[in-house]
Amino acid sequence: MVKKSILALPVDGRPVTREQVQLLARVADCELMCPAVEALGYFREPADRNHLAQWVSEYGEAADGFIFSIDMLVYGGLVPSRFIEDSESSLLEHLDLLRNLKQRFPDRPVYAFCATMRLSNNNENEEEKLYWADYGELIWRWSYHSDRFDCLGEAEDQKWADMTQAMIPEQIRQDYLATRARNFSVTCRVLQLVEAGVIDRLILPQDDTAEYGFNIAERRKLQSMVDKRDLGDRVLIYPGADEVIYTLLVHQLQTLGVLPTTRLALHLHQTDAIERMVARYEDRPVLESIRCQIAAAGAELVGNNSQADAVIAVHTSGPEQGDWAMEQPLPSPSENDDDWLASLADTDRPLALLDLAYANGGDPQLMEALPIPLPALTAYAGWNTASNSIGSLVAQVCIAVNGGSPEHNRHLLAIRLLDDWRYQADFRQQLRRQVPEAAADPVRLLDALEELYLEQAREWLQEEGFDGIHLDSLYLPWQRSFEIGLRTTVVEPSREEVTA
Repeated sequence: MVKKSILALPVDGRPVTREQVQLLARVADCELMCPAVEALGYFREPADRNHLAQWVSEYGEAADGFIFSIDMLVYGGLVPSRFIEDSESSLLEHLDLLRNLKQRFPDRPVYAFCATMRLSNNNENEEEKLYWADYGELIWRWSYHSDRFDCLGEAEDQKWADMTQAMIPEQIRQDYLATRARNFSVTCRVLQLVEAGVIDRLILPQDDTAEYGFNIAERRKLQSMVDKRDLGDRVLIYPGADEVIYTLLVHQLQTLGVLPTTRLALHLHQTDAIERMVARYEDRPVLESIRCQIAAAGAELVGNNSQADAVIAVHTSGPEQGDWAMEQPLPSPSENDDDWLASLADTDRPLALLDLAYANGGDPQLMEALPIPLPALTAYAGWNTASNSIGSLVAQVCIAVNGGSPEHNRHLLAIRLLDDWRYQADFRQQLRRQVPEAAADPVRLLDALEELYLEQAREWLQEEGFDGIHLDSLYLPWQRSFEIGLRTTVVEPSREEVTA
């Protein structure tokens, strides 16, 4: 089969949303063409959208299919989408690129994803409008209780909604609601492109959400539109954001004939707990999120291992998550289940480990007790939100078990372990204790991280059996400790080097 090439605009230029997705495509012996990192904006600075349009037009001829982050195409990135000042009419002009592309290449699949604007529940304004530093938590409470009152009619919610609204200056309230209304209108126009056949598959992920809120009210409206227009087979709505490019990549590879449908079975840890778990930053039971992500990837959930192409072991530690990044311990930690751990070694199918005990990092207690060699795993994920982990892991499994390159898959597995577990759950905590981030310049932060992490991570790779994978250097993509970039080299048996 001729090697397939897919052109994509990711949500931003971080390694986890660009380089690692390209490595996943390489596992399938395909190419994911993305703009250079420098062309994708930087943190709060939006990308040059006209430049991106020119890039798509120039390289579109070489692509067998397309995947677009609407947030990148329209706003210049996911983070800028929350505060960019452009008018609605100027934003909508950027959607013309999709119409023109479909006219040029009517038989090539066009996939897209567009996040519902998140509503974070703290006063951190790094990724928000600047007034979030003073009013973020109040806006969240106003939103949550207003929507809960609309849904349930409870007087206590009305009281909280009125009280918090009164504590937020009217100008800020109006500005915030106007931004939400503008972005919602853009999303509605994107839905029309699905109805018109311009976009073949659309995912509307719910970024950092809760059970109620202005964003959840928008989700209900969007779902109603999807249902009324009979678009349910082409439009999916569920929690997530950064991982969507992974699931759309896998689905498009199926559409292009590269992959078959993958049958996946779940091997649940603490069944009673996970059935009650609603993950942090999400609005539904985590088992429903898993089902949504499997469906988004075009895979099939089966009832037992004998029917499955691969098994996903789902780890939890009690019915609620901790959070490494926000320094929230496990609310009800539990001991390792020796029987469940032993059963992992007996699994007769390719095994992937979905580590959901914590948000923003893996569970060291689990990883240190794991009874199987880490390189024997098909995939591992424990990063950021539960849906970030679920979607990226499902995608990797679907490719790895269907003729994917073992060498490239092992490379991606090592990167995820180095990041999700070793960095996010351990070294990031050490770094923040050693160098308080608010007072640190980026150079000092990086110097401290290199001293803490590099040699130990290199030794760990060798001790765990990841021979031939070299950790050359690291960097901080957005000059903060939250995420990390790893520069690695793989020496294959042929002695050819592969870098990422």
